[in-house]
Amino acid sequence: MGACLKLDTIGVKNDEAWAPWSLTAATCLLLVLVFSGKTASYFWDYRVYEKGLSCFSNGPNPYACASGEFPFVYPPFFLKVFSIANFSATFSALVLSSAAGIICVCIDLRHLIPFRRLLPCLILGFLIGGSGFASIQTGNISVFAHLLLVSLSYVLYTKRSIYTLVPHAIAIILFSAIKPYFLAYALLYLFLPRRSLVPLVAVLLSVAGIYIAQPALYPQLWAGFQGAIYSQIIQHGDAGLTIFGVFSKFGMGKFGFILHVLLMLLVALTSAVLRYRHGQRSAQISSASELFYFLAIVILLNPRLMSYDFSVFSVCLYFSMILSSRGDGWVGPFLKIFPFLTIQPLCLEGLFDIRVHSLTYYFLATYILLAAAISCHWPLRVTGTKASDSVAHEK
Repeated sequence: MGACLKLDTIGVKNDEAWAPWSLTAATCLLLVLVFSGKTASYFWDYRVYEKGLSCFSNGPNPYACASGEFPFVYPPFFLKVFSIANFSATFSALVLSSAAGIICVCIDLRHLIPFRRLLPCLILGFLIGGSGFASIQTGNISVFAHLLLVSLSYVLYTKRSIYTLVPHAIAIILFSAIKPYFLAYALLYLFLPRRSLVPLVAVLLSVAGIYIAQPALYPQLWAGFQGAIYSQIIQHGDAGLTIFGVFSKFGMGKFGFILHVLLMLLVALTSAVLRYRHGQRSAQISSASELFYFLAIVILLNPRLMSYDFSVFSVCLYFSMILSSRGDGWVGPFLKIFPFLTIQPLCLEGLFDIRVHSLTYYFLATYILLAAAISCHWPLRVTGTKASDSVAHEK
């Protein structure tokens, strides 16, 4: 009886210790809503998709017809597929499935971290720099594609079968045909507990075939697409939030791209050394914490990381850090305080009309968060977690 009472007391104290997480997440959410919601315009990227498809169906060149402050910069594949399929219905299905997917992931992770603890962590990660709110506000397809692929990747890792592998591969092919950097998710097939070379080759060949066919079948549309991409990235300097984006602002995009590649190689090497030092000689992903860390790095491989990519990148790192540490030590305070630091520019603009360029704080947040995830001794602090994950995976 005394032992049971003691356990109950520990559980109550544990819940009380996690109460500040919910309060922190709610406060951060309110601040972002207040200081980011001044604009009356929503889903402007979604309207760009609709305008491009409308121009294409009516005959004019969509890359000229739908140009403007938010130009249409998607390949002919997008136009051909969604001129046949109902884009509004497809987009709605993507939004709902991505939301359902990430909720199911959180529910499934309850055997590692209780849902009432994991949900505040999800909210905080999604709102770093206001990126999650901004992503939903733009209605950009990328944030929903990332969330769906992260969810499908988790399901594939925990429940490996043909029924989880096929949807994962199809989603990669579809989204990569729209934005090539989604192809990086196919790297997961090399690091699953059971390596999958056949689907990797199938995905690579499918995406390569789509990109080879487009200039051959639709040369005028392809030329318009190339011109729109060049104008967006080079002429307008819309090169993202990483080192590549910063150097592109100074006309040094090639140098920035090289630095980005070198940084990613350094991250890969550092991760490999950490695993080796802790006795993990296999390259296979062995825990949910490692999986989310891996998915975050996959997202960061994109040199033109935008806010809607960053929001899911930060969620993955938050998941990885909370699963590996349970918020103990310095990790818990960092995860709770960091979002507040990154939304200060929003507060400055909302309160005092002092504007800080988003590239500045997103750029800093990206690499500070990455450094924090590495310093959290990933994946060493998941000894109990890895055992639980192994049991769950075997089931």
